[in-house]
Amino acid sequence: MLSACGVSQNNDQATTTSRAAAEESSNPWDLPIEQRPALFDPCAEIPIEAVEEGVGSNVVEISKFSNREPGALISCGWGNDEVQLSLLATWKSRNDYMVDSAFEVEGSQARVGERVGLRLADRGDVFDSSCVQLFFTSRGSIWMRLDLVTGLNEFKGDIFAKACEVIDQVVLPLIDLVPEGDFQ
Repeated sequence: MLSACGVSQNNDQATTTSRAAAEESSNPWDLPIEQRPALFDPCAEIPIEAVEEGVGSNVVEISKFSNREPGALISCGWGNDEVQLSLLATWKSRNDYMVDSAFEVEGSQARVGERVGLRLADRGDVFDSSCVQLFFTSRGSIWMRLDLVTGLNEFKGDIFAKACEVIDQVVLPLIDLVPEGDFQ
């Protein structure tokens, strides 16, 4: 006797997944936090050579930027005499960043290469010395912060550079290393 109601020949119940459940699981942001994939680890997955390519010169790791809270936050950073670049992965949502009073939205659809993300600046940064580019990926939100650290905001020989105008140059070599999926 043939049956199409989800019971095998030895009466084991078949497991079925509804189309809606399958579609929900394709977006990790819809899952409970404990069921989401492992966070992107920028410290292990971004080689220093890619950072140096973006910055245009040698960098060293900055230990004060290192933080490892598995499942919640992973961060690290590099720097030299002109810039500091910090990368962070977390599950903080796009909306949470958009309403964070510490930041001003510089671009809600900021494009770097073929990727679109959120660009923020520190509220009150009158010198335009810092900028944050965020991507909301399959492995968390990826924060890329550029700080120009000289008194004249120098970057590659240019003085009075604005961090949000030069961040693309710095993070473009890193984009292919960032997980896929631009979840808005």
